[in-house]
Amino acid sequence: MSECSLAHSDAAYVLGSLSPAERLDYERHLRDCEPCRRAVAALAGMPGLLARVPREQVEAPLPFEPLPETVLPALVATVRREQRRRGVLVTLGAAAAIAVVALGATALQAARDDGQTPVAEPPSASETVAASVPMKVLLDDGVSADVSLTQRDYGTEVSWICRYADQGSDYSGGHAYRYNLVAYTRDGGKEAIGSWLATPGHTYPGSNTVAVDLADITKVELQNDHGQAILRLRL
Repeated sequence: MSECSLAHSDAAYVLGSLSPAERLDYERHLRDCEPCRRAVAALAGMPGLLARVPREQVEAPLPFEPLPETVLPALVATVRREQRRRGVLVTLGAAAAIAVVALGATALQAARDDGQTPVAEPPSASETVAASVPMKVLLDDGVSADVSLTQRDYGTEVSWICRYADQGSDYSGGHAYRYNLVAYTRDGGKEAIGSWLATPGHTYPGSNTVAVDLADITKVELQNDHGQAILRLRL
């Protein structure tokens, strides 16, 4: 069984490191890849844990310690062992990793020699992400959806993938059903995220922004045209 080509994109997706195009491609991939959906769900709490790290701790200068002379030889030895184990040539990626370590050590030493203290780059407050996770089914209407929320400087970006199951011979065709995606806030408010007309057997990806901070959103619901909740995601 071959490994999924996007199996290593889960963490980058959860932490908001993918470009908009890569993010959309990965969300489309999640529709049909159960292992990747499980991996994303397993990492869903990581942004919240990272957000708890005190800002002063993140911004504190990193202590400089010269790399031991054995680091590069050890890396080379590790790569060679891997080469022998797999019976393949050393990949360019491994060589690049060694080069990065060497260049990074040189840059750190140069900064130290110039009297500059290397400082860790703090995570952007505008990039707090909740991973794309499945919404809970409240009413079996043949609809499922995954939603992700990203904190921006101007509000919360909400991305979704909504799937409407094929109803086979029970569906006569010609009729579309309206669905509304809504966010509820801690002060009892309600923010419309998006709405669309859906027909069985189709998928509806989308993205929009609401002028509410992610921390103030308590839940997101997918509702039918009568205001009845079909799916729900509690935050």
